[in-house]
Amino acid sequence: MFKILFFILLGLVALYMLMTTPRTLKDNQRKRETANAYAILNVETGKAIRVHNAGIEDERKIGLYSHHKWECMTWQLIQLEGDVYLLKNLFTHKSFQPSATPEAGVTLWQQPIGGDKLQYWEFIKQEDETYLIRLQGTDLYITITSDKNHSDLVLMPLQNSPTQLWTLFKQSPII
Repeated sequence: MFKILFFILLGLVALYMLMTTPRTLKDNQRKRETANAYAILNVETGKAIRVHNAGIEDERKIGLYSHHKWECMTWQLIQLEGDVYLLKNLFTHKSFQPSATPEAGVTLWQQPIGGDKLQYWEFIKQEDETYLIRLQGTDLYITITSDKNHSDLVLMPLQNSPTQLWTLFKQSPII
């Protein structure tokens, strides 16, 4: 019995040491201090924009998922001009854009940040402190397709619907 307790205690000490290494502490501090870091929540569902299964690969779909304080659903809004932003995911360090030529129904996918204007999103503030998010230079808005986790986000013309309204939730992710 003593040996089992000893190994459990040893494992806990090793875990504590791993969690408090200088690199881990620095990463946690970086997360807490990232300017303009938000979860982007859909008004109708309360769910957040997330990289599918937190994958780091390019061309990974962008979808909807139940909100958590995770890096994979935390986006740094990097202001380009006025209300136009580049969105950088804190986990993957990538952005997202249409998966094909922008038109109604096109899905969104993850891509490296590279100055592509298809990654420029205009946040149009509404009277109730919500936002429409429009792909700059188009009349297409980020729209949910379902209230289910992992459902696609698509570009659609303005629908005056909560499926296109978003709120920003300031967050410092825990993982």
